[in-house]
Amino acid sequence: MFNSVNSATCIGLSSILIWASLVAVVKLITESLTPISAIALIYSFSAMSILVLNGLPRFQHMSKVYVWGCGALFVAYEILFLVSIALSQNHDQVLIIAMINYLWPPLTIVFSILAKQLNYRWPIVLGFIVSVLGLLLVVNPDILNLRQFLHILQQNPIAYFFAFLGALLWPCYSVLTKKYAQGQNAVPLFFVVTAVSLWGIHFMMDEAFIFPQLNMWLLIAVTGALVGIAYSNWNQSLQFGNIKLLILATYFMPVLSSFMSMLILEATPSLSFWIGTCLVTFGAMICWKSTAEI
Repeated sequence: MFNSVNSATCIGLSSILIWASLVAVVKLITESLTPISAIALIYSFSAMSILVLNGLPRFQHMSKVYVWGCGALFVAYEILFLVSIALSQNHDQVLIIAMINYLWPPLTIVFSILAKQLNYRWPIVLGFIVSVLGLLLVVNPDILNLRQFLHILQQNPIAYFFAFLGALLWPCYSVLTKKYAQGQNAVPLFFVVTAVSLWGIHFMMDEAFIFPQLNMWLLIAVTGALVGIAYSNWNQSLQFGNIKLLILATYFMPVLSSFMSMLILEATPSLSFWIGTCLVTFGAMICWKSTAEI
């Protein structure tokens, strides 16, 4: 499918750029429409995009644990993460939610160790602590002030809880997928279920539907299509590209996502936010360097 390893790797890196921009773009769209319907529209286009590129998988021949178990985790993660963005009350909260979500790289390593998929060395403990301290610094620059920390969380507890729960679910999905997928790819099916579930939530909540204007339709269609393309390209790039470089690049997503959000949302993160973001990335990289596949 690709002319060279380098082209496959570049395609994979483009997926990371799309995901890093997703948080800010989703927030822009949900600010103009009702939250759940906006997300449902985006993922409807994503589902159509990935179906066009990959087709509907023959899930009858796949492991039931993978299809039902991993599928449920995938759908739950996508919904929780996207809804947490939609529920954010301002752009500063969007940045915090993104950082909570990007705890998943070190958590994936921890869960992989518990599942006996990785060997590890003691610096992994240091890496995980550094990531958590970085997140705490992002949420509350006065990191030792517990009362201030709780006050910040109480400003939007549901959104922060959804983001944190999503950060726990994605590592579970990753670990179980590695064990049960057996080389199969049911992501197109998962996207369809995610889109249908979001529309179900929209109707159950009796949420008003704001019909998007033409420019918003274009933004929704492009965003949704790019998300579908990113997932499709990522699976291909992992097979044909430089997997070590691609995995390493994912650990820079907190910094990249913050930078893209700053540009798109015109936010002005504080110095402590950037320090915390870099600590999250640095801690994840320590965890990565301290492990090896069994």
